[in-house]
Amino acid sequence: GELGGGPTSAAGGVAAPGMTTGGGGGGAPTGNESVSLGTATQTHEVRMPMLLSTFKPATGCTNASDFIVRCFVARLRSGITVVKHGRSRWCKSRLRVLHVHSDGRSLSWKPALGEPSSGKRPPKLDLTTCREVRHAWSPDPDNPMFTGTPILRQKCEAANAHKSFALIFPKRTVDITAVTADQCKVLMEGFSALCFRLHVAQKVAGGDGKSGSNGGGVGEGNNNN
Repeated sequence: GELGGGPTSAAGGVAAPGMTTGGGGGGAPTGNESVSLGTATQTHEVRMPMLLSTFKPATGCTNASDFIVRCFVARLRSGITVVKHGRSRWCKSRLRVLHVHSDGRSLSWKPALGEPSSGKRPPKLDLTTCREVRHAWSPDPDNPMFTGTPILRQKCEAANAHKSFALIFPKRTVDITAVTADQCKVLMEGFSALCFRLHVAQKVAGGDGKSGSNGGGVGEGNNNN
């Protein structure tokens, strides 16, 4: 139930150096390791410990280099169209354009061209509070007999599970089906790298990894988007 594959490419078909898939190793980093990670990420070979205490990257995503993060943020700023599954059982799954704000950490989305607008202000989620990037086939810790998330299990068709994933926040999930399997891989690798770097930066700055964990971001409230 893991995404397979070898080297992948980042934005615009530019090969990302040092991108590998497969298990990472090591336990949760100490404070010193966090500081060294913060400085080492200028190279192209940055491996994410799979057991960072505040964040779990998607299975097989182990590269958090500046190159990966910069390419991904550039794509997010221009917008990436995906199918987003609404949280309410009455909400249909719709095409949405994911984008990141100028601060490089606030995620939002808007209806794709031709899609109806709900009239609601879209949520603005702080990626520093994202706890996990989880593929639809990865185990659900809250429901060990199942994979993915409750929303993915309810709304994602089995034929699309291979290209679906979720961003796990303290009080909500953002459940996504990519247009293609390749896009899903790029998104999972990108969000894993970006969120990991944001968590490391928070530790280096002296944070405890809990700041801003007020439910996953500003303005999410009871919006079912």
